[in-house]
Amino acid sequence: MTKYTTLFFDLDGTLWDLKKNTQIALRQLWDSWHLEARAPQQFNAFFKSYTHHNDAVWALYRDNKIEKELLRVIRFERAFGELAISLDSAEINRFADAFIDLCPRQANVLPGAHELLNALAPHYPMHIITNGFSEIQMIKMKAAQLDGFFQHIIYSEDLGIKKPHPEIFHLACQKAACSPQQALMIGDDWDADVIGAMGVGMDQAFLASTEDVLNEIRADRGQKPLRHNRQPTYRLSALRELEDILLKNAPML
Repeated sequence: MTKYTTLFFDLDGTLWDLKKNTQIALRQLWDSWHLEARAPQQFNAFFKSYTHHNDAVWALYRDNKIEKELLRVIRFERAFGELAISLDSAEINRFADAFIDLCPRQANVLPGAHELLNALAPHYPMHIITNGFSEIQMIKMKAAQLDGFFQHIIYSEDLGIKKPHPEIFHLACQKAACSPQQALMIGDDWDADVIGAMGVGMDQAFLASTEDVLNEIRADRGQKPLRHNRQPTYRLSALRELEDILLKNAPML
């Protein structure tokens, strides 16, 4: 097995439980905004619609086709519109702001995340590379008790370069004092994490759970599942599978 010297993790959907934390925050807002009265028994449909549109607008943001402030609002405009829930632009802006305040404070992590990080910490320097907004990522990490594991947090927003652009991976390797060939990128976003790492010759561990959720929603909408014509170095159905990969013959720090 390749002996890696350095591990890079994505945050949202890889360690921090994006689906669960989003669902909790949206449920609280749905109740506090009394949206059940406007759309009875439609919360699950709203959550699925939001998840679908959020993924689509993040892809646009990643490709520099929309700005951050538009992303924060348009995903809700589309989800509310799809369910014919009538909110004016001022209300949608307030809802979006309330979500940005509430969601990062949720503390749920993917199953086994803390156990994995504790097991890996004696053996590997670990770092985060994230396209998430810099002002809220540390809030998430502190809420979920993830902030003590990582030497560097590489924010695409601060650098002006988003995954999957090769330069962000090269800059991350410079910070970590490693080459791409010595590192492993662990993430749940095929384009940002897997294709990005492939582009610089870095091995990849693709956590497929987020894509599985998106494919379930695509099936509900009569759309074909996402397919890829390349294979990642490792395909994971759960984080715990990384222990077998990374702890055999692992170096000691």
